[in-house]
Amino acid sequence: MSNDCYIGIDWGTHSSKLCIGSGRRWIAAPMFSSDIVSTRDSIVFGEVEHPKQDEIVRGLKGDLIKNSLAAQFWGNDNRLDTGTSLGEAVAFSLTCLVAEAKRLFEEAGIGSAFVDAELGFSFPNWLAEDGRRAAVAAKNFCEAAQVAVAIVSTSQKGSIPLPKVRYSIAEWKSLVGAERQRLANSKIAAITLDSANSTRFVLPYTGPAWRFIVESGAAGIPYLRVMKLPTARGVSGLGKLLVIDIGAGSTDVGYMLRTINVNTGAPAFYYLRPASAFPIAGNELTEDLLKHFRAQNRRMGYAEAEAQKTSGTSWCNLPFVSAWMKQICDHVETYVRGIPDERWLPTARPLNIVLTGGSGLVPGLKEKLVESVRSAMRTRNFDSQTCDAVTAISRYEPRFDFRTEADVARRAVSFGAADGDKPGFRYVDKFDPPILRPTVVVKPGWV
Repeated sequence: MSNDCYIGIDWGTHSSKLCIGSGRRWIAAPMFSSDIVSTRDSIVFGEVEHPKQDEIVRGLKGDLIKNSLAAQFWGNDNRLDTGTSLGEAVAFSLTCLVAEAKRLFEEAGIGSAFVDAELGFSFPNWLAEDGRRAAVAAKNFCEAAQVAVAIVSTSQKGSIPLPKVRYSIAEWKSLVGAERQRLANSKIAAITLDSANSTRFVLPYTGPAWRFIVESGAAGIPYLRVMKLPTARGVSGLGKLLVIDIGAGSTDVGYMLRTINVNTGAPAFYYLRPASAFPIAGNELTEDLLKHFRAQNRRMGYAEAEAQKTSGTSWCNLPFVSAWMKQICDHVETYVRGIPDERWLPTARPLNIVLTGGSGLVPGLKEKLVESVRSAMRTRNFDSQTCDAVTAISRYEPRFDFRTEADVARRAVSFGAADGDKPGFRYVDKFDPPILRPTVVVKPGWV
């Protein structure tokens, strides 16, 4: 059946976001911390503050890729920090988010049943990487998402984990084990950049369907859909977008296009291979800020340091900030130099840059990134008009009434994960140069 209700789930390194869309009605849930707090016999997801720092488990999303070959994902060896396997910890996080989405969905009285909704999970840019480590991490993430959807679909209401609610580790391990046994004959097909958006997954029993969308694409598609595209001769309604999503654990960069069919006026959306997930991101800057302020004998917690990144200005010209910006700018410049688009990227139409993620609005970063992209395009010998047309989107009117650009930037990935036409956002390997018609020289006839 066709779906008209979509739920976007962005499980981030530092924070997680949910978005529900049905027709013209959109609901954004409050953001949750992605940390897990683990005590001797229980775990809880989504607590913003916790007094005992040694009970806080951060960065599980990063562990998925870093440790994909180090231990069995669903193994029996428990981690010392969570008291579970890595798979059980990841599935717990995703289950809490899916359960909260279901709760909000049912409270909203949208009119459809949760089982008829379609979930969208943002997928880290691991699909852009080659090698066994990334392939195993991608497979593990898909399996954890399947387990999460299955548990929320089949378990009784009172037994499903929710954010900020403590849950027995023993009960959770039992629940995951039972559900994985039920799913033993339902193997998840491997996904690729080409198939990620278009593959629709379902349970072997009643439950909502779900899809994945690459993270940089999810961050960019809400902006790409609302861009106003003038029509010019030869380049009909062309929109070019470079999205730079600077989250807590990684910086994800991707290039995408929107065109308009000359005959029908229908939009078409494309994305090319994104950059591999870059490990320099918001966490590094937060840690450096903490060290800087503590060296000044200023008491500051992690949450306050996070807030400083988008609101403070007194520290923006310090050497460690400049070094952090340069690493991100160099990564973006390297990516732009290699974008395999010889047809549209060289055209003298604006290449719009949008910065998303919690650290995307660090003061001064946007201007440096614009210059880095222009430098990359000059290296490719694009004409000056094309290079000068690079511009950063300074304002975006979202579907939701948020007060600041930072609020929108943090939630962009969840907006895209809730997009209703993920299969219509198509992957292409490259755009070749336009084929020039040969000039035919007619020789004069003999008299």
